Amino acid sequence: MNDHWSTPPTAPGQQAGTRDVGMVTAVEMMYLLLFLLVTLAFFGFVGRLHAAGVRVSNTAQSAARAASLSADSSAAGWAAQQAVDVSTLPQNCSVLPLTELSWEPSATGEWQGGSVTVTVSCQLDNAGLTGLWSPGTRTVSVSDTQPIDRYKR
Repeated sequence: MNDHWSTPPTAPGQQAGTRDVGMVTAVEMMYLLLFLLVTLAFFGFVGRLHAAGVRVSNTAQSAARAASLSADSSAAGWAAQQAVDVSTLPQNCSVLPLTELSWEPSATGEWQGGSVTVTVSCQLDNAGLTGLWSPGTRTVSVSDTQPIDRYKR
């Protein structure tokens, strides 16, 4: 039985029963282009999120170091906030960065010889991370702990 629908029509010069596998259709190229654009946007998002995390981490370290050089806990809170305010971080956050300070006293219960931990949180717009319109925000929080010099008064 000769079923003429079982084999696709052949192009001139092509053997019967073979497919032309040397051509890529426009539809396949569109799918490939779409995949590459989505991949590029994703890597841009991940890269910008990582860069923002590094900025927050650097600011938290600077704030903790400034707090550890202070004479007492109340001055440490002010010094940590000042370190965050003079950094470039407030320009990158959608709202002002949040700074939290906690400290562990030394074995004798004093400020000197203890440790101070500063947590810096920054809300970032997703649109700023992707370069494209996307709703919502991401919060990046980083903590850093520094020892308080026991001999500094």
